Amino acid sequence: MIRNALVDGSLVDIDTAGGLIVAIVPASGGFHAGDIDAYGKRVTAGLWDEHVHIRSWAQMLDRADLLPADGPDAVVEILRKHPTRGAEPIIGHGLRYALWTEAPRIADLDAVSRDVPVLAFSMDVHSVWINTAAAEKYGVAHLTGNSGIVREHDAFRLLTLMSDIPDAEMDALIERAARDARANGIVGIASFEMESLTDWDRRVANGFDIIRVDASLYPDRIFEAYERELHAGDVVAGPVSMGYLKIITDGSINTKTAYMHEPFCGTDIVGGLNTDETELERLVRDARAHGITPALHAIGDRANTVVIDAFEKVGVTGRIEHAQMVRPDDVARMARLGLTASIQPAHAVDDRDVADVLWCERTDYAYPMRSFLDAGVPVIFGSDAPVAPLDPWHTIRMATNRTADNRPAWHPEEALTFEEALRCSQRSTVAVGQPAELISLTADGELAAVL
Repeated sequence: MIRNALVDGSLVDIDTAGGLIVAIVPASGGFHAGDIDAYGKRVTAGLWDEHVHIRSWAQMLDRADLLPADGPDAVVEILRKHPTRGAEPIIGHGLRYALWTEAPRIADLDAVSRDVPVLAFSMDVHSVWINTAAAEKYGVAHLTGNSGIVREHDAFRLLTLMSDIPDAEMDALIERAARDARANGIVGIASFEMESLTDWDRRVANGFDIIRVDASLYPDRIFEAYERELHAGDVVAGPVSMGYLKIITDGSINTKTAYMHEPFCGTDIVGGLNTDETELERLVRDARAHGITPALHAIGDRANTVVIDAFEKVGVTGRIEHAQMVRPDDVARMARLGLTASIQPAHAVDDRDVADVLWCERTDYAYPMRSFLDAGVPVIFGSDAPVAPLDPWHTIRMATNRTADNRPAWHPEEALTFEEALRCSQRSTVAVGQPAELISLTADGELAAVL
């Protein structure tokens, strides 16, 4: 029993059993052994992070933070100081080079090491800057040119290779990351890691039960769900359920690979599709036939048009991951088709300077939130960790403030209220029959306790 909980302005006691809320009654003032006292604080549903790359996030503590770097020399300096482990690769994350005055060169990273692979992943992980040793070891020397930049599918392959550590070591890192998330009020995540359902089978068999997980699969592994006859939401093992079919439709803004109706400003670059339209439609049709919900990555406005077209042709609903630039007529189509916008508010703040330069006069329909809600599009929030911190309170602040520094809010017309942002971070409510996954908040809307 949770005693003295403030719910909808009234003090109540909340009785739970079997992981569900079974009764909500006026607070009695009584207290028994095993009860939890909410001390009159507001009690609400626990939070979900709807977009996490859990393996990558779990490894972040061992990687160099490149976010402060404003040019090649700064990256080299950070990586030179980063602790090394013999011949193991030197890895950094958080690279933002779209607005650098000096272009990356493979020779710069050779100055960090000529013998050990050096890999500097971009913040959005759609590209990676590598040295000659890495290019030769991982078979991508033909792609690097003078820059050392590898993009999209080839960058994803290198990211996966860097995550290829012993299962026991990886599982321990993921358990630590899950405990940190739980302590921050997160009760569940949608995992979009490039891994197998058998990884979660193993973790649950070894005792993983910290948070709920929707384990999603990419096209090269979706057969695992089809062979098991798993539908969306079916239990995989323990607290792990079948998630989504994740398809990466286009690239990102920082790498100029997002698929655009019009070129990136000052260029003739329009990006492109990582999955062509015919294949995209086939994958969505197969997912519908097997009862799996598609979750389609789309950044550029043309990519969003393409994925909305695919959903409409197949006649199925689903999620658009990121939905960073969506034309107003496509917002209306999303609402009509019942599509969900799975967005990451921190990206709007982190990318504002790049967007102002590369998307120039078109940012009035970039990173929409208010526009989605006003149009009737369901909105759910995630972090895209490790692209942004796996911290739901940071996500909520970015949705409400639209700035992370002393500058005015960026496109404040798209900001949400705290209550709206909170609801976009929850899957349940405080009601009989709902999950008993609850948190309490201070009067200022900060996390008080995980109940």
